[in-house]
Amino acid sequence: MADAPKLKDFFTRDVVREIGERLATHHTSFDVDEFAALVDGAAGEEQFDELAFTARSRRIAASIDTVAKLEPPALFDLLTRSLPPEFEGTGEPMNDGFALWPYGDAIATHGADFPTEALEACVELTKRFTAEFAIRPVLATSADALDVVAGWTSHPNEHVRRLVSEGTRPRLPWASRLDLPLDKTLAMLSDLRADPSLYVRRSVANHLNDLAKDQPDRIIAMLTEWHNEGVEETTWIVRHALRNHLKNGTPGALALFGYLPPEVVVSDLTATPSTLAIGESVEFGFGLDSTGADSQLLMVDLVMGYVKANGKASPKVFKFRELELESGATVACNKSFDMVVRSTRKLYPGEHSLTVRVNGQDLASTTFTLS
Repeated sequence: MADAPKLKDFFTRDVVREIGERLATHHTSFDVDEFAALVDGAAGEEQFDELAFTARSRRIAASIDTVAKLEPPALFDLLTRSLPPEFEGTGEPMNDGFALWPYGDAIATHGADFPTEALEACVELTKRFTAEFAIRPVLATSADALDVVAGWTSHPNEHVRRLVSEGTRPRLPWASRLDLPLDKTLAMLSDLRADPSLYVRRSVANHLNDLAKDQPDRIIAMLTEWHNEGVEETTWIVRHALRNHLKNGTPGALALFGYLPPEVVVSDLTATPSTLAIGESVEFGFGLDSTGADSQLLMVDLVMGYVKANGKASPKVFKFRELELESGATVACNKSFDMVVRSTRKLYPGEHSLTVRVNGQDLASTTFTLS
């Protein structure tokens, strides 16, 4: 089986030359040959082929800056004029693959010193690709930038509205931590809480998921108010934002969706077979028996206790099912797990466990041996 292509290999020399030619179309003194040579690397400098993806993009951005010989505001203008047409449709804009990534690096390099022009360039870039990384140095250094960004919550373009949320995320993947005034950030997210675009709502939920890791009580309280508004789009954000707290059994998050302390008994929990080899499957069966006088909403999770190389357990929560269990009722449950090695998980021999978690409470466990 062939190895998947590496992300860095997107930036071939052909792609670099295409970027240079695009810029030269809008800046007649831009020397494409000089640009390509700079990207390759001078003698004694690390060569382009040796660089990882991020380093390649930054090398391209720095070479654009050197060859263009423009002050940053004029450079931003050149980048903006050389952009492809705006993305048509909804969802992730990926015009030209990753060819516009160096544009964001170029904006980020000078954005702190020229925040107004950098923000204008970010608006145009995000309509074609993404500006969530380019905007962060501006937000980190300019006291007024966040007020400008807050005004974008009513922008007609969904990609600009998403940038409000995604660009200000404190724990944005691949990016350094960004700490902004929480009151201002929450006000912006609140303005987006019923956004018609799922693309925007998903970003808002992910941002709130970040915040809930550090400020769970405040975020859950705010999301409770949102949930009580009864707006479908907002309810979707609330549930997605609290997904980790629902999985981990945080009482306030569970109660918000009607998952109260369960009145159930887990019966006859079994693992079949009780001993198996790596690569085989194990099936779990159990019953959920109501002990309550009323029907109840149940969120059932299965917590697999994987054995690590050091012999200790590493729990992994799997969403199983959600149901309404009537008073006195019993429901049979079955779930099979393939115990195969994956790129995201290694397996080791030893005694593994499975725990049935209902509405955040661990009610029953069993073990099996992986050989």
